[in-house]
Amino acid sequence: GIVNDALKVWREVTRDMGIPLSIHFSGVWDTRAIELNPDWARIRTDGTPDPNYTSRLSPYLEELMIPQLLEVVREYDLDGMWIDGENWASQPDWSDAAKALFTERTGITDIPMSAEDPHWHEWLAFHRGLFVEHVTRYPEAVHALKPECMVTSNWMYSVRQPEDVAAPIDYLSGDFDPSFGAERAMAEARFISSRGMPWDLMAWSFLQTHGNGWTMKTPVHLCQEVSTVLAQGGAVFIYNQPQRSGRLTEWHQDILAEVARFCRARQPFSHKTETLPQVAILHSETSYYRHNDPLFNFATANQPMEGAMFALLESGFSVDILNETALLERMGHYPLVVVPEAEFLPDNLKDALLDYARRGGQVLLSGTHVAWQYGEQAGVAIQEGDWQGGWIPAGNGAVTVYGGYQPTVLETAVELAPMLYQQEPTLNRREFSAATLNHYGEGRIAAIHGPIFRNYYGCRYPLMRRFIADVVAALDTSRLIQLHGPWHIEMAARTKDGRHHLQFINRGVSGYLSPHRHMVEHVPDAGPFMVTVPLAERPKRCYTAPDAVGVEWTWKDGLLTVHISGLHIHNVLIIE
Repeated sequence: GIVNDALKVWREVTRDMGIPLSIHFSGVWDTRAIELNPDWARIRTDGTPDPNYTSRLSPYLEELMIPQLLEVVREYDLDGMWIDGENWASQPDWSDAAKALFTERTGITDIPMSAEDPHWHEWLAFHRGLFVEHVTRYPEAVHALKPECMVTSNWMYSVRQPEDVAAPIDYLSGDFDPSFGAERAMAEARFISSRGMPWDLMAWSFLQTHGNGWTMKTPVHLCQEVSTVLAQGGAVFIYNQPQRSGRLTEWHQDILAEVARFCRARQPFSHKTETLPQVAILHSETSYYRHNDPLFNFATANQPMEGAMFALLESGFSVDILNETALLERMGHYPLVVVPEAEFLPDNLKDALLDYARRGGQVLLSGTHVAWQYGEQAGVAIQEGDWQGGWIPAGNGAVTVYGGYQPTVLETAVELAPMLYQQEPTLNRREFSAATLNHYGEGRIAAIHGPIFRNYYGCRYPLMRRFIADVVAALDTSRLIQLHGPWHIEMAARTKDGRHHLQFINRGVSGYLSPHRHMVEHVPDAGPFMVTVPLAERPKRCYTAPDAVGVEWTWKDGLLTVHISGLHIHNVLIIE
């Protein structure tokens, strides 16, 4: 029923209004292209063509995708394109062409069919390389026609693709989950903002619960969802579908206008801020690609890193997420580095990490591998016996942990917490430590000898958070800014124009969320809280923006203490 050229209408109106116009295009996932050209499909392990996903070695890119992209640039003078269905839709291809090229490039003739076969990781790396080549050719073609047309591939170089940037895309972007997008934003914004490129993230304006149909979100839900992106210095945009006729639904635009006013009020205090380095969490591409779901999807490989992020944020610290190269380059700027269950780091990174500790840095390592790979530096030796779980003491009680914990013998380390075989800390001790602390050179290395951050990702138990916070407190945290208040206030320490811009987001909601209730209807004020900031000199002024709330502050002996009277959704403490 489409009779008019909708894109032409949009181009004319946006040009009149001075607004850039971008398109959405689905790349790797192109079901219609495969219907018309069955030989363009990637081949599955059983030899059958995939009905949805194209092969990187088919003519699809050169014969259809690039010509279509160039056509819309020529015909409509587009300003940008957001290519969807890309890394997250990519899968290995068992076509004859892929097998032959793999053998040509690697010399490997036995083609693996599953993770149990030899050369599986080489096979996956080969296909990831093909994807990067794919996302090199179409931006180059578009830029040759219109250099200023901005091109991105959805979720490229995000948490799901943590290696260094290689493809010539112009900015980084991705879209949250429809429900609970704020949680996805917390990791993605922190990681993408470390990449040194322009970036934005997209919230869905609608959600559905248990297949009961899509419905528009509330303004307060969207404001809370985009706040983490604002707080990390990024831009936001919102996915809203027009009707089939191309008409915008008027009342939807009223909601989006309210969210836009919220964002614009914060833009001077949040947009294009830079990090004030506090806690660096490593997102190791080496470890991630050993455990993720081919080729770029999470499986559970992101969980230790994100569990560490949630635990540290909820303990009042500001967190950045860095890949291996970024950590190598910037490690010395961070008072604390956390390596969450990342096995087999490259030797140069491991050496740099230990040198950082030796020179006075604070390091927190976790995982059953710590005693094997960092035993001397962590001050422990391996104790014979199977990995064992159970409980760990926290506060006035104990909390259960799942997964194995490596038994160790203390050498130069001291015990921070024992492992328990039941829940009574004074009676139920095992004969090995759950967490240890070792002085190493001028610095300290704390170790938790099991998958504590994977645990925390899956449960968020308060006593587990308390245990992690106590381990962090055993390190030297005197250089860290810390928020003292409700666990659901998220802090991001940022700078702009020579000032501290401490961003605060209230993750609390009125009522409750549940598997049957995804919608945020009201955000209550978080109430008063305090933040302590190490500062060598007394500041000239402390105030909040854009919401003016009560602030009382004192500075003594190099420590600024600020009491803030409340927080609705997102506000900024500016320290001059």
